[in-house]
Amino acid sequence: MSKRPTPKKRRAKSKGRHQRGVYEAKQIKRLRNRQQSPYALPVGPRDAEGKALEGITRIKA
Repeated sequence: MSKRPTPKKRRAKSKGRHQRGVYEAKQIKRLRNRQQSPYALPVGPRDAEGKALEGITRIKA
C-alpha cells in the first residue's frame, strides 16, 4: 500500500489579490522609470485619422 500524500495548506483569497497588486506596482514603477529616463524618446504626435484607416479591413460598396 502506498503512502497518503501530505495535506496542502489552503491558499487565502487575499493572497492572489496581493500578488496582483505587487505585480502592478512593479510594472508602474518600471514604466515610470523608463519614461523619466534621459534616454527615453520623445513621443510623436498622435495620428487619429491614420489609426482609424488602419482599423478598416473591409469597404462596403
